[in-house]
Amino acid sequence: MKKVISLATAKCWMHKLGYRWQHNHRGQYVDGHECPDVISYRQNHFIPAWTQLEPQMRKWLKDGVTEVPLSPGVRPVMVWRHDKSTFYANDRRQSGWVEKGAGATPQPKGEGESIMISDFISPEYGWCKSPDGKECARVVFRAGKARDGYFTAEDILAQTVKAIDLLSKYYSDSDHVFIFDNAPTHLKRAEDALSARQMPKGIQEWGVDATVMDSAGKIVRGQNGKALKKKVRMADGNLSDGTTQPFYFPESHAHAGKFKGMARTVRVTLLQ
Repeated sequence: MKKVISLATAKCWMHKLGYRWQHNHRGQYVDGHECPDVISYRQNHFIPAWTQLEPQMRKWLKDGVTEVPLSPGVRPVMVWRHDKSTFYANDRRQSGWVEKGAGATPQPKGEGESIMISDFISPEYGWCKSPDGKECARVVFRAGKARDGYFTAEDILAQTVKAIDLLSKYYSDSDHVFIFDNAPTHLKRAEDALSARQMPKGIQEWGVDATVMDSAGKIVRGQNGKALKKKVRMADGNLSDGTTQPFYFPESHAHAGKFKGMARTVRVTLLQ
């Protein structure tokens, strides 16, 4: 053939052969961007913080090549966005040429095994990695009970610490800001924070599970890659008058060191 077949010609021949272009796309997603609490945070916290940092951010002209110099003595700020994408074994394209009269193709149940890629990216440097590309902050996670478990706030924290170490090593001439989306995975409170859901009813030897950290503040993991846990006492409660309420019996008590029990703790709180 001396000429290249055009797209229009290919479409005409596909129709003559009895095929049609079929779309099977997913619907719209609702993510709550217009919820009152989201609007309040965006207007009163995020935008003011961004506006304050803008004079230190690098900018370019419309040509995308010419950089606008910062004011003398201004230390540049690099903004790193955290993002993660999950890919499923049974996920596939939903558009294509289908022969007329063809029946539905049987598909496996469920989404199948998944692999998640978590990384930081900036407009200036792209993915968070060393100049030679040998070190990076990327995490490849295989979610599932029999695999790597589930991506938790501890994993986000560990990845962020890794990114900070990398940026401090290779890009110490700039200040760095990390931006995270508001996902349930990112919610975190103190390991020993008060939680009525975790408290047992009876008097017993009891503590909450806390992640084991090394001297550098990094998560200690076992041979299976999961974070090691240890038992710690739940933090004392704070009463309205400024005093604290311990949830464990004192050393002089017959039940020294034991948890007082949820029902007993609630009654003491009400009486005080």
